[in-house]
Order: sequence, then structure tokens, then C-alpha cells
Amino acid sequence: MLLNKLLSCTRSSTSRCCRFHLHKKPIGNRFKQWPLLSLTALSLLSAPAWSQDITADADLSLNQAISKTLAQHPQLRSYQYAKQVADGRLQQAATTTPYSINARVEDVLGSGEYRGLSGMQTNLSISWLLENDVIDSRIVVAKSQAQLSQFERQLTALDVAADTATHFITLLSQQEQLSLAKLAQRTASDMLTQISRRVAVGQLTAIDELRAKANLSIKALVVEDLTHEIEATKAQLAAQWQGNTEFNVAGNLQVIPTSKQLDGLIKQLKNSPQFLHFAAQRQIMQSQMALAKTTAQPSWKFDVGIKRNEAIDDTGFTAGISIPFGGKNRNQGRIRTLNAQQLQNEAQADAWYRQVSKELLLISHKIRHNSHVIETLSNETIPTLEQASNQAKKAYQIGSLRYSEWNDVQQELITTQGELIEAYTNIALLNIELERLAGVSLSASE
Repeated sequence: MLLNKLLSCTRSSTSRCCRFHLHKKPIGNRFKQWPLLSLTALSLLSAPAWSQDITADADLSLNQAISKTLAQHPQLRSYQYAKQVADGRLQQAATTTPYSINARVEDVLGSGEYRGLSGMQTNLSISWLLENDVIDSRIVVAKSQAQLSQFERQLTALDVAADTATHFITLLSQQEQLSLAKLAQRTASDMLTQISRRVAVGQLTAIDELRAKANLSIKALVVEDLTHEIEATKAQLAAQWQGNTEFNVAGNLQVIPTSKQLDGLIKQLKNSPQFLHFAAQRQIMQSQMALAKTTAQPSWKFDVGIKRNEAIDDTGFTAGISIPFGGKNRNQGRIRTLNAQQLQNEAQADAWYRQVSKELLLISHKIRHNSHVIETLSNETIPTLEQASNQAKKAYQIGSLRYSEWNDVQQELITTQGELIEAYTNIALLNIELERLAGVSLSASE
């Protein structure tokens, strides 16, 4: 199963890291036309070989991060031997019971008529079990177990890919927060410069200057904190493939799924790896049940051979068959257990389906809410606060507004811009969780 779509991480020609266009109003549904996060199909693929490390200060896309994770994550290493395990089980399942060579000597070394070897009768035969049905049933079980192992790897890879995507999106968000914090720092520095000039000519008291200096130090501290947070998140992301942190992530957060995509997820749920994993478990139980029924009655035994009678100097062929009887109920306990386990599996699959359907519905509502927040902030709140900020600056310059009021307006604008970043981040993280739960990429639900 190939990947429907990979995240297309867009790179700015003027900067290695993407820049959030906080002051631009969305035009129509332009966000909805961009490619969506897609983890599912990536996790279903065998981990691709990654032949080269990331060079210092290289741009890293989500596609590359997930590929490196699938190739080198410790949790997935054991699955490299899954095929060998499956081949070994299949080989063992096809192994037959060895043939038996039977030799028997009668009427030898006796007394009287059977003295010495004169009356010796020799039987030499070869015997085997008629077990073709048993072998076929064992092979079916081995193949079912191999299929189950594939689904287990898919589920593990899906979780690992989702973790990588979460770290990646978190890092993108922190970079945008850092850009906003640096903008706030520059704004605070510009405010301090203007205030210092007016204090120098006696138009203002030193109180406003001191408060502006304190405000600048707070803004600088936010920048420093975010810088440390970015390094920590980079380390978490690099740990997914046990690499270094000499890279920059390249991508964008402005991805909003359409209502059609969200509504289609539940319809795709029964094709998810987790639901198919339940089905694979039932298939193994059915195969084991067929094997138990086949082996309930012991296999027939055939033998052919030759018989030599020294007394009359005669040689002849022999043939025989051993047909066991009774014992038909010897695997009834095993069969009852497997029947019960099948019913238990069906109940678990149904419970999982209902629970995940409910979670998908809840997440869909959260995405729609954040989409509404983005629309409102972009079209109404931020443009209004930008106008208020410009008016507040002019009012302060002519002395009709206090410093605290001007600063409050500036801080309100910055806070709202931060909420816009948060809303985009929430949708990106919710997209990842949707795909992890459903096991289907959002683009596949169109």
C-alpha cells in the first residue's frame, strides 16, 4: 500500500524556516487547498533505507523526518526479522513426520525345528503417516501468524510516525512563537527608544522609561525561554532516529482539512490497521480451530515391506494400514477455547470501533472550532487590533495616552497573534491524532 500524499513542506526563498503570515487575511478557502499531514501509508511501508545523515543547518521536511524514523527507530528494529520468523514458521509447518523403517526377525536361534537360522523369518518394512490435511492446516496457521505480524508492525510504525510528526509540528509552532517573540522584543525596543528621547528633552518622567526597560527585559526573557524550548524539542525529534540536532525544520502550519475529509474518516475506519489487526487475530483462531479439528483424530498409518522365510526359501511383499479409532473429542476443550476467544475478539473490535468513532467525532468538532477561531482572528480581531495599535502609538506620541495603555494595546495584539499560531498548531496536532486513530490519511478520505 503506497502513500496517498506526503506533506509538502514549503520552503521560503528568503529564509530556511517557514514564516507565519500573521497579518494576512485568508482569501476564500486557500488553506483548504494545501496538502494535508499524512502518516498512515508511510507507516505501512517497509522502513526506507536512509543513506546519508542530515548536514549541518540542513532543512528537514516532515516527509524526511518520518522516513528517517521508520528506518532507524529502535522500536522498529525487531520487525526487520519478522520475515525470517515467518519463513521459519512456514518451513516448520510444512515439515512431515519422518518415515519409519521397521525390521523384525522371528523363529531364530530357537531349539529343535527353529535351531540356528534355518527357520528364520525376516520382515523389513517402511511406514509413514497420512497427514496431508494436518500439514495444510499448519501452513494456514503459519501464514495467518505472518499476516498478524505485518499488522503489528504497521500499528507500531503508525504510533512512531505520529510521535515524530507531533515533535515536528511542535517545533514548527515554537519557531513561529519565537518569531513573534522577537517581533515583540523589537517593538518593545522601539518603544523604549521613543520614550528615552522624550525623557531626555523633559517631555516625560523617567518612570515611563524604567517601565519600558522592564518590559523589554521581559520580552527578551521570553525569547530566551523559547530558544531553549526549541533546542529541547529538536533533541526529542532527533532522538526518533538517534541523530544530531544540526538541522532546521521546514514546513507550514496552515493546514485545515475540509468537512468532507473529516466526515469520511469514520467510513474508512474498518480499513484501518487496528481493525484489520482484530480480523487477523480471528483468522489465526479460525486456522487453529481447523488444525485442532484435523488433529483430533490421529492420522492413519501405512506400511509396506518384504518378508523372507528361510525355511521355505520364499520372499514376499507385505502391506498394512493402522486406523486409529476413538479420541474424536480429545481437542474439544481447545476448540471451545478458540470459539470463546473469537467471540471475545469480535466484542473487543466492536468496542474499539465505537470508542474510536466517538473520539474521531470529538476531534472533528475541535478542528472545526479551531478553524472558526482562525477565521475570526484573521479576518476581524487582528486587523482591528492592528488599527488600535497604530492609533495608540499616535495618541501616545501627542501625549493623550499613557504608556501603560499603549503597552496594553501592543500586548493584546501580540497575545492574539500567539492565539492564531496556537489555533493552527492545534489543528495540525489534531490532524495527526485523527490519522493515528483512523489509520487513514485525511487525503484518502476525499
